[in-house]
Amino acid sequence: MYKIPLYAFDEHNDAFYFWHKAKFEGYFNGPLDLLHIDAHDDIDPVTSFKKSLYFTNDKQDGYLAYYQDFAKNELKINNFIRPAILTDLIKNVYFIYPKWRKFKEKKRKFNLASVFGEGKVLKHNLRINEKTLPKVYKVFPDLKWFEFSMQKIHKIPENLNVILDIDFDYFACIDSILNHIMYELEITEKQYGQRDIFLANRTLPFSAVGFIFKKKENRYYCQVTHRKGEDISYLPPKEEIVAEIDNLVETLKIRKIKPAVITISRSCYSGYCPKDYGIFIEDELRKKIGAII
Repeated sequence: MYKIPLYAFDEHNDAFYFWHKAKFEGYFNGPLDLLHIDAHDDIDPVTSFKKSLYFTNDKQDGYLAYYQDFAKNELKINNFIRPAILTDLIKNVYFIYPKWRKFKEKKRKFNLASVFGEGKVLKHNLRINEKTLPKVYKVFPDLKWFEFSMQKIHKIPENLNVILDIDFDYFACIDSILNHIMYELEITEKQYGQRDIFLANRTLPFSAVGFIFKKKENRYYCQVTHRKGEDISYLPPKEEIVAEIDNLVETLKIRKIKPAVITISRSCYSGYCPKDYGIFIEDELRKKIGAII
C-alpha cells in the first residue's frame, strides 16, 4: 500500500482534478513545486473559461465535483498547469523532458492572472513595473508569478517537496498523432455542389487543416484532416523503457524528492502513448514507484 496517494487516469487534464482531490483530503496545504515528467510541457496559455476557475462555496459542498467537471469540460491535455497555479496547487514548474527530445534547457519567470480575480478571463505575462504594480493588482488581484524550468532528469534539484506528475509518453511516444486524426461530417447535396467555391478560398492554404469531399451511396460527406507534419515516433524496446523507469526512480531517491501526491497519465486515448506500451509502462512503473513513497 502506498503511503501517499497515487492516481492514474487516461488523459492529462484530469491531473488538475486529482491535485485538487489530494489537497482537499489533506495530503498538502499550500502550493507545491510541480515535477512534470513528460514529453510535452503542457503549459499552453488558456484565455477564457465558461465558468469560474474558482470554487466559491465556503462550506466546500461540491468542491470535488466542481473541479472534476472543470477538468473534463474546461481544460485540455496541454493547458492544465497554469490554472493549477492560479488555484494555489502549484508554485513553480520543473518540466523534465526525456533524453530523446532535442530540447534546450531553459529557465524563465512568468506571471498570470484573471480579470478582476473572477477566474474567467485569463491574462499571461503582463508587463509590470513598480509604477504599474498598484494599478495591476486592482484589475488582477489574483496575480501570481512562477518559475518555469525545462531540463533533463539529472538536473532535478535536491530536497524538493513536490507534486510528482508522470506522463507515459515520456517513455514511449507518437508525437505526430494529428497526422492520423480525421473527422467526417455529413453535408447536404447543395453544400457538396458548392465544394469548388469553398476550396477556392485563398486563406485555406494557410490553415492547419484540409478538406476532402466525398459522395457515398447518394449521401455527401466532408472529411476534415489536420495538415500532416513530420511523422515523429519514439517507440523503444521494453528493455530501454525498464531502464528509463529505473533511472527515474533512482534519481528521485538520490535527489531526495518528497512527493505529496503522484499522478500518472496514460495518454493512450489521445494516441500519444500506444495502448500496448501503456499497459507495460503502467505495470513497471507501479512496481518501481513504491521505492520512493
